[in-house]
Amino acid sequence: MRSTKTSAQLFELGRTVVPDGVSSPMRAFRQVGGEPICVASAKGAKITDVDGNVYTDFLNAFGALLLGHARDEVVEAIARQAALGSVVGLTSPLEHRLAQRIVDSTPAIEQIRFVCSGTEAVMTATRIARAHTGRNLLVKFVGSYHGHSDVLLASPSDSGVKVKGVTQGIPENLNREVLLCQYNDEAQLKSLFKAHGDAIAAVIVEPYATNMGFVRPQEGFMGLIRQLCDQHGSLFIFDEVVTGFRFTFGGICTLMDIDPDLITFGKIIGGGTPIGAYAGKARFMQHVAIGSSVFQSGTFAANPLTMAAANAALDVLEQPGFYTELERKGQVLDAAIRAQFNAHNIPFLFTRFGALGGVAFRDSHRPMQSYQDVKTQHYEIYTQVHRQMLDRGFLMAPSLEEPIFISAAHSAGDLEDFAVALGESVSAALAAHRLAFPVLMPF
Repeated sequence: MRSTKTSAQLFELGRTVVPDGVSSPMRAFRQVGGEPICVASAKGAKITDVDGNVYTDFLNAFGALLLGHARDEVVEAIARQAALGSVVGLTSPLEHRLAQRIVDSTPAIEQIRFVCSGTEAVMTATRIARAHTGRNLLVKFVGSYHGHSDVLLASPSDSGVKVKGVTQGIPENLNREVLLCQYNDEAQLKSLFKAHGDAIAAVIVEPYATNMGFVRPQEGFMGLIRQLCDQHGSLFIFDEVVTGFRFTFGGICTLMDIDPDLITFGKIIGGGTPIGAYAGKARFMQHVAIGSSVFQSGTFAANPLTMAAANAALDVLEQPGFYTELERKGQVLDAAIRAQFNAHNIPFLFTRFGALGGVAFRDSHRPMQSYQDVKTQHYEIYTQVHRQMLDRGFLMAPSLEEPIFISAAHSAGDLEDFAVALGESVSAALAAHRLAFPVLMPF
């Protein structure tokens, strides 16, 4: 049985100076009801906590670590640059090289700017959209998460739907400038444009909804957004903070044959360092040029350490066969999980695309389509599964509404062992719930 004594002691001390002992809320493990862990080190696919427990990592920094932890090429690049300076407040050749590589990777974009987080990237993209159109309304999808800026956390107070990131402190006028739509709901989206089309500045969407666990877009849904934006003069923003460079070398919009106006990147392109980026057609990006209509600035934007790590990471991603191998690993995990679920008679559905997947913890083999479906899941079962997986040496996201992230560092054995542990953990959790709630659990 693993011990978490040292982690618990450190968190108890940490809570006196940091709210909940963490600087980002999910790290407190509140959504899974367990004791959070303090990490001592991480390498490849493994994390070691301060109590000496070793976990195979399927959280991967919420998807930022496609290469795994402390990839040698990235570590060496950071070390070389650190000796030359970490931040100087000026541009560098590393910034221009990274910008050129990302622009070349994705035909939908012509220019790019770097910031320090996905939140900043999306915040600025929406600001550009409002400046370009002279409109205020923003359409976003229920259950998606686009960072914690005011405009992206705003929601109509009378919407009557469950949304993510509900918070006080948002000015009421911003709440009135957001329209909510259920993901994949074509009829609702058309209705919103019919009623408000001449006031909609932009639609922002995750091409694959990765903040609902994992929800795939229905065929034609992204194309409909493009069509409606064109008809009404609104901008189409693709939030690729999670999906960018995950499935191909560039934005997933290329694979989907979608041409968005603006794209946001983050996570993977930083190679494990803090990064965000917004990119798009030059006519939109020129709004942030000096003396133009939109202001954005940041001391640490495109700092040399991040640019060095990012270029080193892209060197690896660009190697022949990299994404083919990731897809193979995804197939291995897919087959292994389905085999385990069949063996244990588990009625849950596993959905995957590339090296990203998610289990729908509900008694249905129909894929989830929207946040309404997401909220029908058995969250209490996932709470038990999360704890059991930790005891078995596997780290999953401390929230049911996050995906399972595969990295290049995972071996076939890691994937097979994870599937076995997941099957056993889910089976045990289901058995406990059948015993406690025999009438309420229709499994």
